[in-house]
Amino acid sequence: MGQVRTFIAVELPDHLKRQVDKLVVSLKPLAGGVRWVKAANLHFTLRFLGNIESDSVPALAKQLRKNLENTKPFSICLSGLGCFPNMRRPRVIWLGTGGDEENFKTLANEVESACRRCGYDKADKTFSPHLTIGRIKFPKGLEVLTENLQKIQFKSDEFNINQVVIFKSDLSPRGPTYTPMAKVVLES
Repeated sequence: MGQVRTFIAVELPDHLKRQVDKLVVSLKPLAGGVRWVKAANLHFTLRFLGNIESDSVPALAKQLRKNLENTKPFSICLSGLGCFPNMRRPRVIWLGTGGDEENFKTLANEVESACRRCGYDKADKTFSPHLTIGRIKFPKGLEVLTENLQKIQFKSDEFNINQVVIFKSDLSPRGPTYTPMAKVVLES
């Protein structure tokens, strides 16, 4: 049937997408060479799968439902700013999380387990709860940006995580477009 570039994620509520977008707008003038994430594309990646057969998505969704059948919704907030690998050599700019991070990590582990049961290789990295807001294209002249990132005290209200989404990612010169292919609701 063909391959689709795929990842599994938690969507950010619209009101928080707008709040994060205001933050991004305030950071844009501080450095060129950063590709900022559009508000519509903000999400927490639980597992990047890359190119998979499109006809394997229903089986993956079924396995996710099975693995997550005892996972209850929980709340987290966005809290703090940082960079990977660090502020001295930034490559990714992120917002951290607060609240029920242990349940977030458990959710990610169950997603990883479902992927493994469906025959996908082990994830490249251990899950670290964060929301990517920018990627550094040119690592020069970022001092003003990183100084400001360390001063900003960002914290959102708590929000519920109550579903996991399998997304298709279409890449284009204008940036990626994400389309939901399946949703798995966490039962309360």
